[in-house]
Amino acid sequence: MELVGYIGLDIQFARLKQSDRDRGLVFIDMYDLPHTDLSAFVGLIITNYVDEDFMISHRSRLENYLEAGGVVFSLAEMSKSYLPNAPIWHRSPTAIKDREIILTEPVYPMFEGIDPYDLNYRQGVKGFFTRGYFKDVPQEATVIVKDELDAPIIYVDRQSTNGVLIVGAGTDLYQVYRDETSSANRLATQIVETIRGEAKKRKEQLL
Repeated sequence: MELVGYIGLDIQFARLKQSDRDRGLVFIDMYDLPHTDLSAFVGLIITNYVDEDFMISHRSRLENYLEAGGVVFSLAEMSKSYLPNAPIWHRSPTAIKDREIILTEPVYPMFEGIDPYDLNYRQGVKGFFTRGYFKDVPQEATVIVKDELDAPIIYVDRQSTNGVLIVGAGTDLYQVYRDETSSANRLATQIVETIRGEAKKRKEQLL
């Protein structure tokens, strides 16, 4: 099984379950990043629980991984950028009750078969997806999720490096929806499958 690294602080909210490990996720304590062989992973997920200053001081590890064709999915609320051409996170001015998460067309594979209602609401409550947005994204990037004001929330960047960057405006989508009973429970598995798919395509393109 192709492995995907899951980078974060070693705290309760970032720890993995056996079901996550069965999907091929491997937890990487972010403070072990300088000593971890990242080539063992087809992709990396950066959680919303990271030490930004530490990530900045070791950003070359992520840059080198991307230049080698790796895939990185960032879920962090970045107030300081440590990924190539990635913008910082901004809090939405829209009240949570009025905010709408919109999947752009064509729907990115990560979200296929998922009802947008189930991303906007969990048991009738709004606000779990993300409360942030990006003011600007790289010119060649593809926005795959936006809000009701047309502001980007998640984008895919295949131009800034030899790899693939999927960057979201905060909230750990993997953890939030993995135990849902709605269509959103597909998201955890499809995040991992999408990362593997992007890695395979990129590897073929770089041959």
